[in-house]
Amino acid sequence: MRSRLDNWTHRPGWRMRPVAWAWAGLCLLSVTACDNSPTVSKTPEAVPETVPETATPMPPPPPDGAFLALLPPEQTNQIRALGLPLVLPTAIPEGFEVAQVQTQPDERFAGYQILYRDQGVPAGSPAEHRCFLVEFTEGGIGGTPTTENRLTLKPPILAEDGAEYGLNYGPYTDAALREQFPEPSLVSDWLPVAGGFVRLAGAALINTTLTPPVACTDITVEAAVSIIDSLAVIADEIQGDGVPAE
Repeated sequence: MRSRLDNWTHRPGWRMRPVAWAWAGLCLLSVTACDNSPTVSKTPEAVPETVPETATPMPPPPPDGAFLALLPPEQTNQIRALGLPLVLPTAIPEGFEVAQVQTQPDERFAGYQILYRDQGVPAGSPAEHRCFLVEFTEGGIGGTPTTENRLTLKPPILAEDGAEYGLNYGPYTDAALREQFPEPSLVSDWLPVAGGFVRLAGAALINTTLTPPVACTDITVEAAVSIIDSLAVIADEIQGDGVPAE
């Protein structure tokens, strides 16, 4: 069945007017142009790159031995309160720490003792109890008993040219002393400095004279020489680090 439009367009003598054809063509072109228009993709706006914040670096912790000769300020002040020069080793064997400080405010001969002990070895090791003592006194010194071995030294702190100075080690040569103190000795001569005398002592003296007693074994002769060579009189204004010896 034909539609009403078919019937109308197929009437005898029916003809589409030129204006109608022009209008129809225009509409057709318009529809085609809209359908075939290219799709324009919108470029997204560039997102600014986020720069990670740089954390403020924290200062490193103070190194081991940050105090002068491993002495904290309170112990340094304890010694300075005696009015004595501060004579300390500036090279200390690795692993050693200050184990004890004793001061003697004597009216005649004031002094102090600084005990260093090896804390850097496992418990039960033969080197577990190694220690040495730095001892200072204003005076009242005596002679040093002779031992089987002696090493002549001339550390930089020794001001007197031609002064005889050395490190004594091994058993005492005196039979009575050897019987009383059978353990080998390790002790330097008293070294004269401005204001007094200083020496290094090992286990034999430490084990028999310190109160409370401390169980110690000797450091090596080579280590003792390095420590003695590093002794220095420390001025009040000087601050420095205890530098572990290689």
